[in-house]
Parts: sequence; structure tokens; C-alpha cells
Amino acid sequence: MNKFKTKIAILAMSFVSFVGVQSASALEGLSIGAAMNLSGFMAMGKETTDVAGTDQITEEEGAFDASYSSVFVEYAVSDQFSLGLERHMEDITTPTNTNLKNSSTNTVKATFKDHTTLYANINMPYNTYFKLGFNMVDIATQENLATGGSYPDVDTHGLTAGLGYNFDADNGMFIRTEISVASYDDVSATNASADGNAQKVDVTDMMGATATIRIGKSF
Repeated sequence: MNKFKTKIAILAMSFVSFVGVQSASALEGLSIGAAMNLSGFMAMGKETTDVAGTDQITEEEGAFDASYSSVFVEYAVSDQFSLGLERHMEDITTPTNTNLKNSSTNTVKATFKDHTTLYANINMPYNTYFKLGFNMVDIATQENLATGGSYPDVDTHGLTAGLGYNFDADNGMFIRTEISVASYDDVSATNASADGNAQKVDVTDMMGATATIRIGKSF
């Protein structure tokens, strides 16, 4: 998935450069912009440790919030329908989880990297719109385990849906407010620790809610 998202990012940056040298008539229907986002995320985590053939299971639900910026580019297929690509400009890191196991302290956190969304906006009455998108994100684990082991990085994807209001200003500028929800596919990672006790982490029910302000320009 990394290579796929890198190609998407290169395509988007090339497009933005292209925008800068084209006439307004050649760019009709295109929009570019930036957004500020405030999100809340939650998920359920389960760690399974195989100790001498017996599973020891620890489960915990967690939630956190994060603010971050993003950039987007869109093309209006018609007056009612547009397609877009959005990419987060910042990574999102979870709080550090600390637990004591067998008199040893273990810490773990995760960073969501290169979050990319392909989406469609469907215009509705009174300057409102409905948004439906497909998310792709890499999850990099950062742990300090007493066993000396580590979990591999993983990736996931999911769906997002939202509602927004669009205000058109002068010279093609626009401001939007938007609320959306997202869900992500479950992920798992296995750590073959130095003491020979296999550990597996499953993260399920990953979801989020986001409030967004967008500023952009249409050509």
C-alpha cells in the first residue's frame, strides 16, 4: 500500500504544479485547498500471549483526540458531483499505553502515517453536500518491550461518510464546514519475543469522528 499511496501523492503534487501554469479556462472544474481537522478516535485492543501453551489475554478500549492539517484537490464532473483526493500533512500518534507484566514495564503506541482519502462529493440543496470516501493509512508501531521483541508495521483501509456546507466567496474562493465519521478494517500483528513466548495484538472496532474547516479555490 505504501507504493500505491506514494504514487497518488506524486500525482497530486504534479497536478498542483500543473495548475500553477495553466490558464483559467483550461482548469475549469478544478479546485484545490487546505483543511484543518479535529478528530476523535477509538478502538478495542487485545493482546494474546502464549505462555507454555496457555493463552494470557489482555483487552482494553482506548480513545483519544487529535488536530491536524490536510490538503485536497477536486474535479467537478458535473454541477452535482465531484471527485477528490485528500492527504493528511501530519502523522497522528496515539497516547502511550503502559502495562506491568511479570514485574516488567512495557510501553506501546502507534503512529498513523500517510493517511490518504479518495472521495466523492454529491451536492444537495441549500449549499450542502454529502461526502463518501475510501481511506488508506499505514500504522507504525512504537514499543519498548521487556522481552526485546517488536511488532511489525501494518496498514489498513476503511470508509468515511460526511455532511458539509459550502459558502462561495469572490474570485472562486470557497469556505466549507464539514462533519464526518470513519471506520477502519481490523488489524493484527505478531511479535516473536526473545523469550520464546509468542505475542499477538488485535485492534478492532477502529472508528473516528471529525469536524473540518476547508478553504479552497475553484477554477
